[in-house]
Amino acid sequence: MKLLASDFDNTLWFFDHMKEEDLRAIRQFQKRGHLFGLCTGRPLKGVLKPSEDYDIQYDFYILLSGGLILNKDLEVIFEKKIPLSIVEEIYEILDHQCMSIVYQDHMYQFGNEKLMKDDKVVSSFEELHTDEVNAFSFHYQKDEKDKATVVKDMINERYGEYVEAFQNNEHIDIAARGCSKGEGIKIIQNYFQLDDDMIYGIGDSWNDIPMLKTVKHGYTFTYAPSDVKKLAEGIVETLKECIEKMK
Repeated sequence: MKLLASDFDNTLWFFDHMKEEDLRAIRQFQKRGHLFGLCTGRPLKGVLKPSEDYDIQYDFYILLSGGLILNKDLEVIFEKKIPLSIVEEIYEILDHQCMSIVYQDHMYQFGNEKLMKDDKVVSSFEELHTDEVNAFSFHYQKDEKDKATVVKDMINERYGEYVEAFQNNEHIDIAARGCSKGEGIKIIQNYFQLDDDMIYGIGDSWNDIPMLKTVKHGYTFTYAPSDVKKLAEGIVETLKECIEKMK
């Protein structure tokens, strides 16, 4: 039995759709007895909602850059949270940049337009009524990837005792210390009791680097950054192509 952990955005989900050829390949892959699941910075609602219109079943969920891991029945395998005081401190240092917070699978936006229809816009941390959150993110414009890199490095340098920051193009996803897509892969591998040689992963951006460094067989796309490509065993055009190569 093989296991394929897939990134979501620009890997399985493309702005507003999934590719039917990818979906057919995934279904055939699972029918042969293999496992297919997600490894993403998104929260659970952020992957279930777009998947509603498609015939796809996930065998596991590595969410929030490894901060929350669920089995196919949505039961918690692993979860680690972040002190809200750290989130607030970073938010103040960055001068109230566009930020979202995930708590109990709800997305809260701070002082900006909703990224998703069901998001809640709040103006203060007190409105969350919690001392811990699952994850948080900063969002920049598409032409501000270099700025996002600088901010990501600053967060890791100054707050690495508490959090791990990962860059996903112009976005920065932040999980609790010790969490990453790579660590999530290890937990899922142990959960299913699989050998290293049976573990595959695919992603398209810098936040997938921990995953590509962890899996025995890592894949990325022709449109991925060069430093992501150099870590991959294979470079493909589509998710379907990756699954075909796994045969």
